[in-house]
Amino acid sequence: MSINLRRIGVNSFVTETSRQQGQVVQRHLGSYKNPFVRFIYRKSELQKAITRVLRMEMNAIRSECREIEQTMKLLEALMNRFFVFLRLADTRFKEPSSMSKPDAPGQATQPVATKPDWERIDEALKVLPAKYAFGKLCRRADAGDPEAIRRLDELIEQAPEILESTADLIRFAKQAVLSGISSDSIVFTKAMMARLQGIEDKIKAEHVEDPILGLMAEVVAISQLDAMRCVMLVLNGHENKSDADHIQKLADRSVRRFVGIQQTYQRLVRQSRSRRVISYSRKTK
Repeated sequence: MSINLRRIGVNSFVTETSRQQGQVVQRHLGSYKNPFVRFIYRKSELQKAITRVLRMEMNAIRSECREIEQTMKLLEALMNRFFVFLRLADTRFKEPSSMSKPDAPGQATQPVATKPDWERIDEALKVLPAKYAFGKLCRRADAGDPEAIRRLDELIEQAPEILESTADLIRFAKQAVLSGISSDSIVFTKAMMARLQGIEDKIKAEHVEDPILGLMAEVVAISQLDAMRCVMLVLNGHENKSDADHIQKLADRSVRRFVGIQQTYQRLVRQSRSRRVISYSRKTK
């Protein structure tokens, strides 16, 4: 149903258009000079304006969510390749300091996160091998295969740059999620920043000196905050069923992603500790 203003000569009239039994029916409500008719028309126009504003806000939320979703998917994909860095750092790097603080250059020259280079990160994902392929590569290199040794040398050379890109992506994701969850409230933004820092500190407590696990801990904290953001969007409620379903699916994905990232992190932490214990026991023999 819609209420419209029609002008015929110098007179203005308000009409109501609706669909009844598949037919478009137009009903004359009266002259615009009638106070009651004028009230009905103005109320209708106000409702239309509110609907337009809500639609614009929802479109902005969807756009923001798409960008955050793209970022979080990349972080999840990189998280599933972090075992490469941990293995290289534990057993292959001759100079661990070369990758000890991968985000230091960005922090020194770029305090505000900028949009990451998606193509560069996609290339990094293509460079990093899957778990089975990497294990096979390491075994071949240990057996003295020249091609495998050359491939590992390439990974060692590329690792610091990939880690730097990952650190940039983490900074951007952190800023995007904080912005999405706190809107324009400076006080709430600071509160969420403190909450995020608290989550990171708690996760990092057992491996403060390990920068790679530290990056992974940041991804876990960001994914947890992103899940909170999406759940809050669901709780806000949406009149449009399509919007409500879209936000609910977004929340479901973010919660599943957080659980998956957390489990990956915990598994890699256990594996890293186990390898270091074995390495230490061999050195003491």
